[in-house]
Amino acid sequence: MSTHTGWSRGYPVAEPYPAAWHAFQSPAHLAAACALMGVAWEVGPETPMQIAEIGCGSGYTANVLAAGNPNAEVLGLDYNPAHIAEARSMAAAAGLTNARFEATDLAELDGAELDRLPEFDLVTVHGLWSWVADPVREGVLWLLRRRLKPGGVVLMTYNALPGAGGALGLSRLARGALRGAGSTAAGIDAARDIVQKLVAAEAQHLPPSTWRALMTGEISGARAGYLLHEFITDHWRPCFFADVQDAMATARCEFVGSATMDENFPAMSLTPAQQEIWHAAPDDTARQLVLDLCVPRAFRRDIYVRGLRRVSRDAAVAAIPLASVSHAKAARKLRTQAGEAELPPQIIEPILAALEAGPQTIGALLSLPGCGSVTPPEALAMLVGSGSALPLWSAPGGAAEATARRFNAVAARRLAPHGTGSGRMALACPALAGGLAVDGMELAIADLAARAPADGVAVEPLLRGLLPPGAEPPEEMLAHLREQIGSLVRNRLPVWRSLGIV
Repeated sequence: MSTHTGWSRGYPVAEPYPAAWHAFQSPAHLAAACALMGVAWEVGPETPMQIAEIGCGSGYTANVLAAGNPNAEVLGLDYNPAHIAEARSMAAAAGLTNARFEATDLAELDGAELDRLPEFDLVTVHGLWSWVADPVREGVLWLLRRRLKPGGVVLMTYNALPGAGGALGLSRLARGALRGAGSTAAGIDAARDIVQKLVAAEAQHLPPSTWRALMTGEISGARAGYLLHEFITDHWRPCFFADVQDAMATARCEFVGSATMDENFPAMSLTPAQQEIWHAAPDDTARQLVLDLCVPRAFRRDIYVRGLRRVSRDAAVAAIPLASVSHAKAARKLRTQAGEAELPPQIIEPILAALEAGPQTIGALLSLPGCGSVTPPEALAMLVGSGSALPLWSAPGGAAEATARRFNAVAARRLAPHGTGSGRMALACPALAGGLAVDGMELAIADLAARAPADGVAVEPLLRGLLPPGAEPPEEMLAHLREQIGSLVRNRLPVWRSLGIV
């Protein structure tokens, strides 16, 4: 199976990279993470920001950011012209005038090209660094050196060592199977077959990992494009934190912390014995190595800033407004690297009740009776980490919501027709400076609800709008769909309304 071309630099181009949204890519989340670490990042809803996504794929995330940040100009860069064509098509269909996409080979950037770009407030490099050749990595750094604004922020995500080291053999094995097959589907089947046999034979160097679970079927639903991009690149190399930190230092960027909020608290990630070692480490680089040696994860979400300035952490976090993201009663647990923790009910219940009534600052939430024993940073990590709340960027309302709804309608039609899309989708939302994470069913139902008559949203019309024209599924399936839609109307629709999504 041929997946590369002469211009691909060892990266697969046979399948487009699947669209996906991750909330940690939004300016609101990153600003909250900077505040959590006591670092200044002077951005806000009225700031005319410049945002770049390096390796934007088919542009879904960049388009969500453009739809959710009407005062920002968003630039998506990718070397694959098919990706850029799709990104531009979606932006044009949604009428996003603040999204621009360029087919750019970072390994061939010259100074004149770079100087035509604006200075960026935010650059995201998500899911690229571990997969590309050294000339591409150097292109990323060159762009940061020349075009990242002083005080600007970088999100750098990558497969981290030593956690990802156990997948090196599996990656090489899967790459060989995929390349020896006649098609992507046949290659994936062949790779899964050999991995499953080796696991059953207790191969010592195929330890449990997300990658192994994808191949053995323990994790289902992975799309062919994702598996191809994950396993068949010539240059997949997980990295130690210190090596990425050294590379970022050449662009005068300093490490802020993790975009995964709870990872910034050793007590939430490490055992007491591990915490003792962490605290005794001589510097932050050594502490990050201790963390990576101890926690069972293979992916880092690091935040860097070009020009680190300190602010009062507690005061900055206390001023952050939060919004409820679900009225369901399930979000009461925090999953951290150390395991799953039950949030203290005497604190979390009044906080969530207050958030259901409307957005509140963290300071206001901690002034509720019985809630003062939690610090503002702890509250932020608990509420965002548990999926109970998200940082609010701006008050709902305004003309920008119409553009976001138009984008959501385009995304629902293209990516989740009839609610059957897979992957992590988003409902673009200016109040969140990005999107609210949803699945395909939620995306489709929210779009239908946004177009429903003003006198109310009912389950049966939503059900009929979800079905393909002329479809008459069995009654058992209809009953299941009614139950799903009813749950969304009860638990999600109030949130969508409060955020201006519908």
